[in-house]
Amino acid sequence: MPDTTFIWKYEEEGSQIADHLPNVHLSTWFPQNALLADPRLTVFVTHGGLGSTTELAHQGKPAVLLSFHIPIFADQQRNAHMLAKHGGGIVLTKDDLENPQKLRETLLTMFNDVSYSQNAKRLSEMLLNQPISAKQLLIRHCEFAAKFGRLPSLDPYGRQLSFMQYFLLDVILAIIIVIVMVIYVSFRLFRRCSSIAVKSKKD
Repeated sequence: MPDTTFIWKYEEEGSQIADHLPNVHLSTWFPQNALLADPRLTVFVTHGGLGSTTELAHQGKPAVLLSFHIPIFADQQRNAHMLAKHGGGIVLTKDDLENPQKLRETLLTMFNDVSYSQNAKRLSEMLLNQPISAKQLLIRHCEFAAKFGRLPSLDPYGRQLSFMQYFLLDVILAIIIVIVMVIYVSFRLFRRCSSIAVKSKKD
């Protein structure tokens, strides 16, 4: 895709991985929000982090969202599918990235199908025209807290739980005990059946 300029955030400083590609620009950091606001940006490729997802939604840009299914970053998969649900993105899995043609076809689809851009802009307009903006909501909650102070009825019950209850250690312990008991009983039954079988052969 020589007619397309790629701006790639790459973690390795001074990498020469794309030196032979004049249309690929690498850097360890880019002003992401400023790039998303640039009208020349057509598609944004992201792993679906919360910051990127929020900026994408507000700037109204379509995206290719990489869903890696990594438990440590469980929100990324949800964020990716949330944007795709609004019609402003396409989700690719880690396995899809093994096929360069798949990524190329996905990018070309988003370049040529204006519905992705239109849906992304529509989501941005919806966020900008909410009945109560995020700023107003924050101010009203602060005013409410200043007026009424700390209210026990709004205090999360989780704050009153013990360490064992909060981390479900009692439940985990019960499950472990059940598993150990099942294994123990199964082992005893197996030993018993084996001894009976051996005894029968001897007889």
